[in-house]
Amino acid sequence: MTWLDAANTNVNVGSTIKKFEAEYPNITIKYESIPYADFETVLPSRLTSGKVDVITVDQPLTARYVAAGYLADITPVFKSEFDALDKASLAGSTVDGKLYNAPEQSDSSFLFYNKDLLEKAGVALPSSDPSKPATWERITADAKKAQQAGAEHGITWERISNWYYQWPLVQGLGGGYGADGPDSLTPNLDSEAAVKAFSWYADLYKDKVSPQGDANSVYTSLFASGKSAFHIGGDWNIAELNKNKDLDYGIAPMPKFAGGQAVSNAGGVGLGLYTGSKNTEAALTFINAMVFKGAGAAAYNSETSSPPANDEGKKLYWAQEVFQDPRATDAQKVVDHQLSQGIAKERVSTVGWNELSSALSSALLSITNGEDVEKALKSAQSTAGAALEKYK
Repeated sequence: MTWLDAANTNVNVGSTIKKFEAEYPNITIKYESIPYADFETVLPSRLTSGKVDVITVDQPLTARYVAAGYLADITPVFKSEFDALDKASLAGSTVDGKLYNAPEQSDSSFLFYNKDLLEKAGVALPSSDPSKPATWERITADAKKAQQAGAEHGITWERISNWYYQWPLVQGLGGGYGADGPDSLTPNLDSEAAVKAFSWYADLYKDKVSPQGDANSVYTSLFASGKSAFHIGGDWNIAELNKNKDLDYGIAPMPKFAGGQAVSNAGGVGLGLYTGSKNTEAALTFINAMVFKGAGAAAYNSETSSPPANDEGKKLYWAQEVFQDPRATDAQKVVDHQLSQGIAKERVSTVGWNELSSALSSALLSITNGEDVEKALKSAQSTAGAALEKYK
């Protein structure tokens, strides 16, 4: 069977395949890796070859791939196994109540903080208790105090104009998933909640609490080098942070707005069965082994880039050496809590995901560069609305 994968979604994939083939000697896997940025462009032509069985699916693209006829409904095969996975992961792989890919990995962002910079500023450290998130208002005030005490940056974000990191701000104020109506094809990017959330976000850049930049830059290195008081990222950052032995960092749940709800993001990748597969039995055996059986993929390789969606697999993931560093020990309880308690929200499921996400990203970049928030969001709403018309 052939597995078409997006590059960088798995670590040590060769070892995983070798162990799987040893356990299932009647199945041979042909692995093909395509750069993530090119995956969706290359996928149609590869599928026409008739030699693809399993597809790695970025969860927000599930509805898009279903509409294109790429993914088979695997609900009847695996429904009895759903309890093995966290609910946020299942939701991200489901369209109209049907499972179209088996979620292999899922993750949720949280708040890092620099203990030295905050203590120097004389402010209390955020609680690591996942049920007691700090407010964004407090984090903003403390970030400014840290800057006054010498920190170069108050708050850094992994990415500054990305649905995954910024839309939960809107959801925390009751703004929903960003699209409504049949098949989520009616954008709702300029709601009152969106204007309020992103006005706060705009002020971070206006007041130079957060550094300006471009949409593709990753800002983790600023926190890793001790230049930022707070950072919005996730457990995938920890290996980089641990390299700086002088960085005394802590981990806290994603903050919420005063009067709002605690909301973080959820997202990962799944393994889908191609509708044109000629090796269905082998493909389903592979998907079962990687996602549902025992600890899933973690039983073959715990060094994935994100926690497995499989609850047993999570235990192996968090047992890795990188998370045994005393600074990182709170990551597991925060991520597990956010994923299991409905705090982590999957991205909107719609065939128009690319267009919707692109419109918001452009608006956010403009907002960080000083454009009027309402104007930027209305423009995004108009752009997304026009782009999604072709799917109705």
